[in-house]
Amino acid sequence: MGTQLTPSPAIVRRASTAGLLGTVVESYDFIVYVFVIAYTAPLFFPSDSSTAATLASLAALGTGFVARPLGGLFFGRLGDRRGRRFTLVTTIVAMGISTTLIGLLPTYSTIGVAAPILLVVLRLAQGFAAGGEQMGSTTFISEHAGKSNHGRLSAVTPIGFTIGTAVAPAVVTLVSFILSDAAMNDWGWRIPLLLSLPLTATCLLLRTRLEDSPEFRRIADESQPVRDPLRELFRQYWRVVIRLVILSAAILMIGYILAAYLPVYLNQEVGVEPGRAAAIAAVGTAGAILVLMVSAMIIDRLGRRGTLVVLLVVLGCVIFPVMYSMKATDGNFTVSALGYALTTGLSGAAAIPAYAALTAVFPARVRYSGAAIAFGLGSAIGGGAGPYLAAKVTAMSGNPYSAAVLIVIAAVVAIVAFGTIPTRGVADDDGRIDGASDDRKSRTSVLKESAIG
Repeated sequence: MGTQLTPSPAIVRRASTAGLLGTVVESYDFIVYVFVIAYTAPLFFPSDSSTAATLASLAALGTGFVARPLGGLFFGRLGDRRGRRFTLVTTIVAMGISTTLIGLLPTYSTIGVAAPILLVVLRLAQGFAAGGEQMGSTTFISEHAGKSNHGRLSAVTPIGFTIGTAVAPAVVTLVSFILSDAAMNDWGWRIPLLLSLPLTATCLLLRTRLEDSPEFRRIADESQPVRDPLRELFRQYWRVVIRLVILSAAILMIGYILAAYLPVYLNQEVGVEPGRAAAIAAVGTAGAILVLMVSAMIIDRLGRRGTLVVLLVVLGCVIFPVMYSMKATDGNFTVSALGYALTTGLSGAAAIPAYAALTAVFPARVRYSGAAIAFGLGSAIGGGAGPYLAAKVTAMSGNPYSAAVLIVIAAVVAIVAFGTIPTRGVADDDGRIDGASDDRKSRTSVLKESAIG
């Protein structure tokens, strides 16, 4: 007898909570580095120019994205063969260990050039783990969804990412408030990184108590896991993967420019000191969660395509005024925090329909692989290059609003790319997509198509 496809509300809540916390930890681990760059840049990349040191640090940030496609390949295959739960336990452990080791890393003055090399290696390890974590969590949660809550559950991962992005600067702000500037520059920057260890332990405890998703258990019960999911994925669904890579790259370029470069903009272009910039980011990102929650409630009614277009058009219209107002008011806390909340909220909300599309278009037997690989490649292209490009173009042009131009371009690309992707449906064995345009199509029907396909 096959496994029941409709889980109880209690199981859905546990799965959502574990997925949410895992994404919080993953985004905290990846983003907290950004908010200690002001302290770590001269320690790991000593230079006479603070701009050069910051660019080197942002380049190190980008190396973490380079490893994401490899992580997507490895963990996607593992998730489709061994199960979502097993794989998500592995990714969160790898992520936590990598971040903790960065917090323990000796600096350039202690071990010389080995310090930046080891930092890059650990960023690569973080990226490798993240390549399987975020889409694994999204896949796991989506496979607990029904027709009435698929949009809301698709919002769990973006909301978790936003919470982690808010917690990271909040922790840095608190530590910098407690410690002196000298202590912060010397050793205090390590504390936010080392806090990854208890966060990881908590998430691990939750995940080890979960059962696997209903869809994977059905496949396992019927002894139907694919022996080589990557081969099937690239043989039958490569066109869909390419479209999703473009969409992911555009969405993640926007998200990471706002999450990773905007604090640098406040510090270097507006003149806000690092601790205050982190506080603005923390308060602003916390406010952004409200925008995501509202978007999550309406997506199941309004549909994915319309929601994404409206959100990105609004973002494109407000990003210039927001950055200008931050600079014109010399980083006024209220003005900057509200602008941060609006832009990051719109960006995160636009990711909800994109994340939903990443899991909806693949059948269950290759879903983890398809979503993780498309997302990982998109991360490497858009997320990895975005913050560095924003800083580099700003430095070359001398225009402090250059990042806004990149965001507008990425928004246009995302809208066009999403228009080529079915908003609901699962690829069949011939590589076609069924049910491409009906946003309110029953999730139960999708699950049945997955089982058949």
